[in-house]
Amino acid sequence: MVTTIVSIWRRRLVRASLLVAPLLLFASARGYATEAAGEAAEAVPEMPNLLSIIHGIWHQQIDAWLAAVNTHLPPLLQLEWRNFENVGFAFIIAGIIGTVAIVASRHRALKPDSRLYLFMENIAEGFHDFFSQVLGEETRRYLPLVGTLFIYIFCMNIAGLVPFFKSPTSAWGINLAMAVVVFFYVQVVGISRNGFAGYLRHFLGDLPSFRELGFAIGIIVVPFMAILNVGLHILEELIKPLSLSLRLFGNIMGEDTLLAVFGALVFLIPGFVKLPLHFPFELLAIIFSTVQALIFSILAAVYILLMLPHEQTAH
Repeated sequence: MVTTIVSIWRRRLVRASLLVAPLLLFASARGYATEAAGEAAEAVPEMPNLLSIIHGIWHQQIDAWLAAVNTHLPPLLQLEWRNFENVGFAFIIAGIIGTVAIVASRHRALKPDSRLYLFMENIAEGFHDFFSQVLGEETRRYLPLVGTLFIYIFCMNIAGLVPFFKSPTSAWGINLAMAVVVFFYVQVVGISRNGFAGYLRHFLGDLPSFRELGFAIGIIVVPFMAILNVGLHILEELIKPLSLSLRLFGNIMGEDTLLAVFGALVFLIPGFVKLPLHFPFELLAIIFSTVQALIFSILAAVYILLMLPHEQTAH
């Protein structure tokens, strides 16, 4: 199972990177992240991370370089260092996950009883059993997406608990980029599985027939309901990326802010013995990070399921 997932992931890695990377960079460049909310954002506490320390040491050189780059960019794409932190850690975490997956797949050929491979195999099988409750027979086809979403989001969520790291999902732009990817993927699934005509028919929903209403009433009610259903379905599809991204952003930003506040309070305690006031919140952060990753990936699976042909979703 894990070999199949990794092989699919490796074939689609370049295409996925070409899609996700510009979205991440554009969202961060425009300051959709929490820190880019202007002067008020400076008041939002956060733990120091590796990239912020690097900027603190070489801030003059970095700011001068960014200023030189911004002179060649339109106002819409002006870059700021604080936005690079989220994108930087997002790519670092993606690289770590990809490296582990590739190493695990190669261990299968060299050493089938490798602990790393068996661990990844158990994770893949567990994901398959879990998401099969949502996707049924279609699980194998869409598991590489929803399973990777869970792993990627979970790792980004808990990255803030690692010293000198930061949770990229505490920035709305990162979450919006992933939600937009899910949005377009779902639309592609709808068109490929239903055909373009069936995809458009999906937006009409279930309409009453003229026989049920009568011709005189039906000629008024049916077109009105068709227009109403199309409008509501389009609005629903557009709201999905916003709800996915804002839910994850609000929870993780709140967790990171809480950890930063209580972590700072540790140094205000007099004496040499410092009580780890933030430790209980770290345990809660692990739980909430898991829940939020699960919610995002489950909703992605549900959105895919809703786009499948009705005979495929009858289970």
